[in-house]
Amino acid sequence: MIEKGVGIFIPPACREEVLGDLRERNDGAQLFLYDALRTVPFVILSRVRRTTDSVVLLMEAFCCYVSFFTAAWVLQPSMTATREGLLRLAIPGAIALVVLMIADAYADPRKKSLLRPVLAVALAFACVFAVHAGRPLLPGPTLAAGSGMSILFLLVLRMLFPPMADRPQQAQGPAFWQKQEIVAAGVLKATAAIAGILLVGSSVPDHLKAPVLGIVVAGIAIYLITRRT
Repeated sequence: MIEKGVGIFIPPACREEVLGDLRERNDGAQLFLYDALRTVPFVILSRVRRTTDSVVLLMEAFCCYVSFFTAAWVLQPSMTATREGLLRLAIPGAIALVVLMIADAYADPRKKSLLRPVLAVALAFACVFAVHAGRPLLPGPTLAAGSGMSILFLLVLRMLFPPMADRPQQAQGPAFWQKQEIVAAGVLKATAAIAGILLVGSSVPDHLKAPVLGIVVAGIAIYLITRRT
């Protein structure tokens, strides 16, 4: 019974191997349970890392935020005028993406289904609305409109770029579009830098924005020149 209960929390792709290792290392039920409590969280994190494509995740995050920003800009313009409002717009998308990553980690690669992307996205936004029911995230119409646009974007992305466990592999290596992961680190750094500049810029007084912008542009230019030389 303990082994079956522990197996529920282990992703199906590595369940048998992990349970076998736990059985070999532990004789008693108490030692088995203690070892499982230490091991299973790291197994889940490892599986999440293996099934998450950083490039696709970045595109999904961008689409979700743009969806909620657009909905707020049309239905609740005051939210887009404050830093707190802009940060609140990122919360529903962040919750949905975390649920999607966990759903991908627990997907059984031996069972293929055309409905898997639809079910994963539906589960993600069901969790968003469950959290909203306990603690309101955004005004109702804004959340509904942003969620609807996000669902459409995510479904298209997940049909074009399936989760890593569902992707066919070539004999000589991954397909060309899968090789785009090598640019993920650069894209993430650039996005983070732009977001940081915008965040700092929003807190700078109006009479100092021009000098600060000039310094930032000059710094970026110097960095690019010195990097190429």
